Amino acid sequence: MVPADGLFDLPSWEHDDLGGGMERQMGATRPTGGLHARRPRRLGVALAAATLVLVAVTAVIDRSGTASAAAGFAPLPSPRRLADTRAGAETFDGLHSGGGALAAGATYALDVAGRAGLGTDLGAVVLNVTAVQARDDGHVRVHPCDAPRPGTSNLNHPAGGTVAALTIVPVGADGRVCFYSSAGAHLVVDATGSFSPDAFTPVTPSARLFDSRPGSPTVDGLFSGRGVVRDGETVSFDVAGRAAIPATPGPTTFTLTAIGYATGYLTAWRCDRPQPPTSNLNYAAGQTVANTALVDIGADGRLCVFARGDADVVVDAFGRMDPTAITVLPDADRLVDSRAGATTADGTTAGIGLRPGRSTLQFPVSGRAGVPASAGAAVVNIVSTESRDIGYLTLHPPTPGTPLASNVNFRAGQTVANLAVVPLDTSGNVCLLSHARSHVIVDVVAYLPGTPVAASSAECPAQRLFPHWRMVAMYGNDSARVLGVLGEQDPDAAARRLDRVIAPWAALSDRPILPTFELIATVAQASAGSSGLYRARSSDEFVQRYLDAARRHGVYLLLDLQPGRSDFLTEAKAYEKFLREPDVGLALDPEWRTEYPNRPGGGYVGKVDASEVNAVADWLAQLVAAEGLPEKLLVVHQFQVRMITDKHLLREPEGIALTIHMDGFGTRSQKLDTYRWVHVDPPWNNGFKLFYDEDINMFQPADVLGGAVVPVPDLITYQ
Repeated sequence: MVPADGLFDLPSWEHDDLGGGMERQMGATRPTGGLHARRPRRLGVALAAATLVLVAVTAVIDRSGTASAAAGFAPLPSPRRLADTRAGAETFDGLHSGGGALAAGATYALDVAGRAGLGTDLGAVVLNVTAVQARDDGHVRVHPCDAPRPGTSNLNHPAGGTVAALTIVPVGADGRVCFYSSAGAHLVVDATGSFSPDAFTPVTPSARLFDSRPGSPTVDGLFSGRGVVRDGETVSFDVAGRAAIPATPGPTTFTLTAIGYATGYLTAWRCDRPQPPTSNLNYAAGQTVANTALVDIGADGRLCVFARGDADVVVDAFGRMDPTAITVLPDADRLVDSRAGATTADGTTAGIGLRPGRSTLQFPVSGRAGVPASAGAAVVNIVSTESRDIGYLTLHPPTPGTPLASNVNFRAGQTVANLAVVPLDTSGNVCLLSHARSHVIVDVVAYLPGTPVAASSAECPAQRLFPHWRMVAMYGNDSARVLGVLGEQDPDAAARRLDRVIAPWAALSDRPILPTFELIATVAQASAGSSGLYRARSSDEFVQRYLDAARRHGVYLLLDLQPGRSDFLTEAKAYEKFLREPDVGLALDPEWRTEYPNRPGGGYVGKVDASEVNAVADWLAQLVAAEGLPEKLLVVHQFQVRMITDKHLLREPEGIALTIHMDGFGTRSQKLDTYRWVHVDPPWNNGFKLFYDEDINMFQPADVLGGAVVPVPDLITYQ
């Protein structure tokens, strides 16, 4: 059951939703060594899409699912849970589950080698480490169990917070990794892949190369205590040749930490190149934020860090990568940006609107933004911004299900970023699950050669509307209040009202609810008008106004056609530019399709033949295929048997969700009688309309979902 208050409440952060995710919103302090955190202040975070880079190379997966000892990085097909100390928790193989929270100052030893598809000859492992229910402000340090505990931290957290961090850590000769908790917390650990010994050379223990805080030491006393890095300032320092880092050029992994005194971001890059237009992390005053970065250090051996907004800056080195193992793109390029007016590298998957809760976006990576079709994996940065609820994002290759992990965790209003190394299948596509409403941004920063981990499974989960979703809609438009409840307020107010309408449905439904506007785009008229067709089309500006509002609120837009003496295919083609969008469907209303000498209204009920509906379905299916769109909704309204002639000849082409929508009003028994006559059997879909004014004792969500209406409709519309 899905709660009505935003998908899940705060305690749910203490369940598997948080695995692998990132939320670093910590307060500032000035310790040496591990960076402690104080409680976050409620301040906004400026968006600067982070360029968080991790390396990976060819993955070789044998038939047992275990990563074999190939040179480079071997990604797991999906993240796998290695540890969860919470009571009743699950792990991939049942080991390291439960056991209770770590005490302050305690160290937790985790078996890694040979588990969950990881090999035994490991140079380093890539982990998402999450601290949950922290007892106080503190930090977590991760290190091989047979090496000394480092003086640097991998993860900072406030008291009571849930904070995750991506970590690349060498595996000890005993096959274990250790976790030190300074303040005490539950730990959740997910593995995403492993490096072979020749691909990753760790800095052991990790070494502090730069610390702007007065009195804070570095590994060799250099580049320490210079004071706050001011807004717009760039600092630079030597990397190569320090702390056993080779003096030769090459990709080097760092942890960047900002202790913010204003809202801003950090950008790190090699000093012999221009500053890139992206960032590595975002922060606000009172926050301590850290992120992993990889910079391909140049011949001068130096790293530059730019601060937008006053902050203390700390930089720790963790390892050097084999320079043949990865192709880092000169600049991160954008693959997805759902915000209004946004752009991407090639103009696709831009401005697609707020992602609805529990929706999955499928988008291509290979062949875009410099990533070749032959790539075996990609390194991308994922950003959640302008989120409406508590939730998370999960990125994964197309698979039948969604992995039990997340890449980014967020709360309402936050901007949070994290990187992901994503194996690609033969389609070159990836899936991005948004568990709660949020805008999403995806930048590709590197790619990995090699063979895809699996053959294409064609599509991501939830690309088909049904049976994943149940849709709840409001019908009408605001050119006249009599046209339906959707028109009783402006589009943004309608979206807020729709939130209230769907709340009881979301609380009771066995499926997630997709809020929907059913906008009457072509309106039947009592007079012939200049066209002589007894219909009026909406302008592009009018439809765009509703689409913009729908996208601001994570709402699906359904264009309803009342064609008068025109036909449905002609009217549908008038809105082709909108129907080429991924979040716009089509509804046909035969009641208002009339032929000479009849005209709309006056008690006359129109009709449509199955051949005309099929023509519309085929045309829509061509758009879906041409644009690579998710399944598109096609609704046909019906409340009399005669309204669809030759109904048994209706077809549902690939990419179309054909739905017969019972459109009658009256008493409960009258509506159920009509539904029995017009409904269709699976695999086709059914709709059911509820009338605020005309229905007598209108059905409530508990009635419809509780067995009073059989089969339970996939689409419920309010008029």
